[in-house]
Amino acid sequence: MYYYFDGKLAFCTADTAVIDCGGVGYKLSISANTYRAINGKEKCRLYAYLNVKEDDMSLFGFADEQEKMFFTLLLSVSGVGPKVALSVLSEMRPEEFAACVLRNDANRIKKTPGIGPKMAQRICLELRDKISKASAGDTDIADAVQNGTENSAKDDALAALVTLGYQRAEAKAALDK
Repeated sequence: MYYYFDGKLAFCTADTAVIDCGGVGYKLSISANTYRAINGKEKCRLYAYLNVKEDDMSLFGFADEQEKMFFTLLLSVSGVGPKVALSVLSEMRPEEFAACVLRNDANRIKKTPGIGPKMAQRICLELRDKISKASAGDTDIADAVQNGTENSAKDDALAALVTLGYQRAEAKAALDK
């Protein structure tokens, strides 16, 4: 029904944006990635998804069409609702998510709040073909898949060091060297 909202950013928090379009303020739930893209801007455009339930109508906004596409792909997975889909896209960029699915990296996906091991496997299984078709020719996703193994190992090493008692910033600096 709505494709995008373009207007003055009236209000913005880590999970909500209100866009003033012609004197009407539209409240949209947003991911952390979208928040980083629009925070501090006076005007913005958010691509919209309207979720209609029996007792509720909610708007979700995305800084770009790619993030919106991945949101709708996530919603096509049995058991994934809009809040979980938004949580996944808050944890990782769309390219990272696509790389995880294409590599069948359910361990990375299950680190998202609200996603357990079975759901992470289901997401990988149900979206692998859809994402490979959607990402054909997308160099951002191809690069993310190629570099994903290195990043996944780095994330695992960081988690291990933090578990052992090192400060996160200190461990990250050591891994970057």
